[in-house]
Amino acid sequence: MQTKTSSLKTKFLKLAVPVALACAFAAAPTVAMAKDAPNASMVASQKITAEQQQVAGKIGKIQQELAAIRVKTLKANPQLITEMKAYETAFNNKVKAMGYQPEKLIKRAQEIQIEATKKDISNDKRTALIKEFTTIRTTLEKQQRSILNDPAISKQDKQVQDDVINAMKKQDSKTTDLLKQLDQLVMQFKK
Repeated sequence: MQTKTSSLKTKFLKLAVPVALACAFAAAPTVAMAKDAPNASMVASQKITAEQQQVAGKIGKIQQELAAIRVKTLKANPQLITEMKAYETAFNNKVKAMGYQPEKLIKRAQEIQIEATKKDISNDKRTALIKEFTTIRTTLEKQQRSILNDPAISKQDKQVQDDVINAMKKQDSKTTDLLKQLDQLVMQFKK
């Protein structure tokens, strides 16, 4: 039994830190610009990009491990699913009450992800896509923050997160270490 992972909150959070997409965006313009630069600059630019891609890959692996632990945890603790669904309902009701329509923004962000990975895209077009994606991400982050400014939603959010993380730690002792590694890698990627 698995809770719906396509909730608006989950979508908000997935777009808040789009590491893989950021890596794809970072790679293409840097390499394209490096073609006109001296060899030393080109090697340095490609090295940074390769490091970012390596970090993004590690982040993805840890996220997969944590997701697997989360699934096991939810199967073993059905009360968490009930708690998460109640929170999701409250969050979605607040989204509607505030008049937000994140589905449209999320759909456009997904279209940008596909478009940006095409090889025949010009640097100008890629730059425009990066700018549009950044605007969407910023808008979603602002909307999420405004929703979480509601004390009841914020309290429920923290409670659900704490309960799931604590249950995951009980389910698998690697959870704490994986979370620490993930935090370190995300900070490393943002440098």
